[in-house]
Amino acid sequence: MKRIGMFPSMVIFSTLVLTLATYPLLPSEVAVHFGTDFSPDMFVQKWLGLILIPFLMVMFTGTEYYGKEKVKPDNRLEFEYMFYALLILLAIIQLTIILFSLGYEIPTGRYSLLLVGALLVLVALYLSNSKKIFLWLTMIGFKKIDARSRNSLRKITVITLSVVGFTFLLLGIFMFNDPSIFMLAALLSMTIIIVGSGVYLNKK
Repeated sequence: MKRIGMFPSMVIFSTLVLTLATYPLLPSEVAVHFGTDFSPDMFVQKWLGLILIPFLMVMFTGTEYYGKEKVKPDNRLEFEYMFYALLILLAIIQLTIILFSLGYEIPTGRYSLLLVGALLVLVALYLSNSKKIFLWLTMIGFKKIDARSRNSLRKITVITLSVVGFTFLLLGIFMFNDPSIFMLAALLSMTIIIVGSGVYLNKK
């Protein structure tokens, strides 16, 4: 018997619980669209604004549930993780709507940290299970590295993405200053570590 899976179930359940818990505290109208400077430019009735995201989550879950078996086995993992990424994005959008409606300011830098952090952790989980992780190496001229070097690069990549991702999530929650410079430095460092490790292992 097919199952929806623990991860999507937890994301959807957490989003619903948060929505129901904060619903009585929210104003009669909530912002559902924001400009580039994070100022709201569209408001709708509370019940409508808060039901849209959970509805989309359930709809996409049904699509993934019934559509996964029609995807080629070689591409099934990628299909699954793209669905996970979509759920995370929708959950963050719902969280943004709720927090803004409660009166919290959400700077663009903080929002970016939360979004990028969540996606980096998700990519790390994907790479830890994917067998296609090293296809991009041969596409850019790398030789076919041995199994030991491949496993080393996998571990380095997964650990680096996980550390940076969780750091971004923590900073997105607790940091009050503009994190843009730190974020760029962390992404640059992450790229240097991963690409540098690949170059080193390729030349061994």
